[in-house]
Amino acid sequence: MESGEDKPRHGFINRYWVLIVIVLWLIAWSARDWLAPAEPEDPPAESGVVLEEESPAVDEEAAREEAAREEAAREEAAREEAAREEAAREEAAREEAAREEAAREEAVREEAVREEAVREEAVEEPVEVEALLTEARETYWREGAAAALTVLEGGLETQAYESRERADILGELGNLQYATGDVEAAMGSWDRALEKLPEGERRAMMAPLRPIYARHHPQGADHLERFR
Repeated sequence: MESGEDKPRHGFINRYWVLIVIVLWLIAWSARDWLAPAEPEDPPAESGVVLEEESPAVDEEAAREEAAREEAAREEAAREEAAREEAAREEAAREEAAREEAAREEAVREEAVREEAVREEAVEEPVEVEALLTEARETYWREGAAAALTVLEGGLETQAYESRERADILGELGNLQYATGDVEAAMGSWDRALEKLPEGERRAMMAPLRPIYARHHPQGADHLERFR
């Protein structure tokens, strides 16, 4: 049998162990996360976190914007191509017009050369200018202006192109044309006559022409200054 002194000691020890167990349990409970073995991380697909998917409406809006940008780029490229084509057409038209103008000028030059060659071939013995002018005036009074013009034009063809005598015939031709009312043709004949005259003789012819040019020529009498 245990003595009366051992009973209190056993009760104290039992209470002491109960206290130790409680303290250990509290320590273990507070350190449970630290003491627990680390669990492997789950892959993102198995983590349970649901990623937010983009809204289909956002995708459609982005697709529409991209399509609109592409369409605008195509339209801009088409406008630039049309502008280049238009510029090429305009350049081709200018070049064609220049070629046509050059061809016309060449045709005029060739025609002038042919006419001059024909005139030179057909030149007969030059007629006396005074006799020709007298014949033209007499024809005018007898048969009229048309017949007199024919006489002068025929006599003009017998003269060399650079001859001084052409100036007298052209001057008389201009007088006859003016008398018949063809002022523009008359001024053309007078201009040609002034070009043939020597400088010292031009002033004498220009004096009576000034009033006529002042009334009828676009540049007035100032046009005659070019023959000074």
